[in-house]
Amino acid sequence: MPKFGTPDAHDPTSMGERSVIESAEADVSLDKDVKESLVNRPLGSVKVSPQQQKQEFDAMKDDEGHLAQFFTDNKMTVEQTIQYLTKMNT
Repeated sequence: MPKFGTPDAHDPTSMGERSVIESAEADVSLDKDVKESLVNRPLGSVKVSPQQQKQEFDAMKDDEGHLAQFFTDNKMTVEQTIQYLTKMNT
């Protein structure tokens, strides 16, 4: 963010500006952290039905390379991979 005025100013306006800048920077950081941890699919994408998920899994389950690429593309952790495989194999 651009810095305005004198950084060492201690008048009410400069203190308010610093608060706004610090809040904006914290908001950007929080937004990024939250989005990465909560969003389960890219924004604007279409939710896939459980039947479609099962069909997709059945099509790639015998191809280890394809399955590994799927997990990599979806940035799945080991725990998420195990949960996915358990869900798809039940």
